Amino acid sequence: MARGRFLWDHETHKWLPAHEVLAKRRASQPDNRSKLSAPLVLGTMPEIKSPIDGRIYSTKGDYYRHVERAGCAIVGFDKNWESQITTPRYDERQHEADVVADVKKSIEQLNSGTAEPIRNAA
Repeated sequence: MARGRFLWDHETHKWLPAHEVLAKRRASQPDNRSKLSAPLVLGTMPEIKSPIDGRIYSTKGDYYRHVERAGCAIVGFDKNWESQITTPRYDERQHEADVVADVKKSIEQLNSGTAEPIRNAA
């Protein structure tokens, strides 16, 4: 008996050399592999519309430069993103002065008849 590697062939019901059985299997199955010698790597991003000026950017570099030139920053999945946001200080006296001014303006409009009527949204 010859030495080597043998596999059972289900068509002929015999033991055949492994290279013959494997060649039959390969020939009967479609080749789903890519014809490319390497996987396809896309280095670009989908086009993005800038919220700053409305222009369309198709590369990351152009978009990042645009954002930086505008004096803005891209805040993404940064762990410390909350520390980069400054909240405006609340001034109680300024708020009270704004409310008083708004009420005075409303009273003047009502007295002069220039106030718009309130309409129900329902």
